[in-house]
Amino acid sequence: MFEYFENIYPWNLAIVTALDMGAVASDVDIACRPLRKFAGADAPGASAAWADSWSAIGDRMKRQADRDETEYHLRSAGQKSIRGALYKLLAERIVRPSNPWKLELYREATAMFRHGIEMRGDDAEYVEVPYQGTTLPSIFVKPRAKPPWPCIIHFNGFDWIKEFNYLNLAEEYARHGIASLFCDQPGSGGALRLQRLPARIESEESASACVDYLEKRPELDPARIGIQGVSLGGYYAPRAAAFEQRLACCVALGAFYDAIEVTQRRAQEGEKYASSVPDLNEQMMWVTGTDSMEGAMKFLTQVTLKGVVDKITCPLLVTHGGADRQIPVEQAQQTYDAAVNSPSRKLVVLGPEDGGIEHCSIDNGPLIREIACNWIVDVLRARPDVRGV
Repeated sequence: MFEYFENIYPWNLAIVTALDMGAVASDVDIACRPLRKFAGADAPGASAAWADSWSAIGDRMKRQADRDETEYHLRSAGQKSIRGALYKLLAERIVRPSNPWKLELYREATAMFRHGIEMRGDDAEYVEVPYQGTTLPSIFVKPRAKPPWPCIIHFNGFDWIKEFNYLNLAEEYARHGIASLFCDQPGSGGALRLQRLPARIESEESASACVDYLEKRPELDPARIGIQGVSLGGYYAPRAAAFEQRLACCVALGAFYDAIEVTQRRAQEGEKYASSVPDLNEQMMWVTGTDSMEGAMKFLTQVTLKGVVDKITCPLLVTHGGADRQIPVEQAQQTYDAAVNSPSRKLVVLGPEDGGIEHCSIDNGPLIREIACNWIVDVLRARPDVRGV
């Protein structure tokens, strides 16, 4: 993995993520160069400095987007607005949940993102999926193909949001003839920040809400709706597929078989553990909706696919980076081995000869996207727009 900083994994992970989602290398350097004085992401003032620096680059992009918009160059304005939103969302990601600026940044960045999509003319629609008296903020993306379309529901991970999945996956899936519903399920994105919905063990509840919504869209084939999850979504998606029988396939981009095994790894490695964000304990309490680490750990004891994944009766794809520093690679094998009732299961572990060895193969985004898309095309019989593939 490209490592701008020496031994500061959360920041390096964010930088690689940014570059994979369209960040400009010189912008990254401008944002990160002042941060080299910090010894680590948890050092006093480090998170605030990160957020200030990345937000400032986002502000610069917004000014440029506003200028283009006043001159009616809407596509370039949209591009800049989306890139500026990305920078601000990367700033927000590092801010502590208890800091009011986090929500302020999120609202500003997601508004820029939505406006950018509109100006750029993306074939995307913001929707609210009805869910237990409230809604799950989502983005529906049409593919470049003739209907009826297959569709994939995309669930987030522990510190992920639908906008990141959109930037990573929307274009590739659309070109392959696959519609997408990018959903902020409970414990993530707008569902957590705006609707105040913490994570749920029963991810099938939000998956069922998404399927209910998608079945009402006449351009979709209700028999070809699948689900995909990234990182902690490697628990959410298989759990949903185990109990929501209408799902036609399941993809785990990064396995997550058992949370206690992950926390044991963290305890064993101590400060050497590769945490995705600084202030991990506070993030865990926020995501799980608990007010103590004891409460968060009690929640995590239930985050397991033991006795669950054997209930999956649809095709299953599990991918994992062979040198994942967050989730042990053994969890991919455990997920695959336990899915004994899947009629067609596949395990892909990427090694040094492939690239994509890091967490969720973020160090080789194009490769893992192609692997997932090609598998879904075969399983759901998608009809790609051959001009765009």
